[in-house]
Amino acid sequence: MTTEIKISGAVFKCQADEDIFYQRLSQVKGIEKIITNDSRQLVSVSNINKKQAISDIVAICDMWHATMDTK
Repeated sequence: MTTEIKISGAVFKCQADEDIFYQRLSQVKGIEKIITNDSRQLVSVSNINKKQAISDIVAICDMWHATMDTK
């Protein structure tokens, strides 16, 4: 079973900054997939590592001034 997290409003200064954002997301243990739609990301997180993954995603969102919403 997975938890869906919607991330929106990330502010990127340049393409390299955006690349780093996605690289950091992809390194979070427990993320099963990331789907980008317009300026939003839908992230699927495994319930096995859910608590740590959400904590890591919050830290990433804080760095890029993004908001997240769990479904």
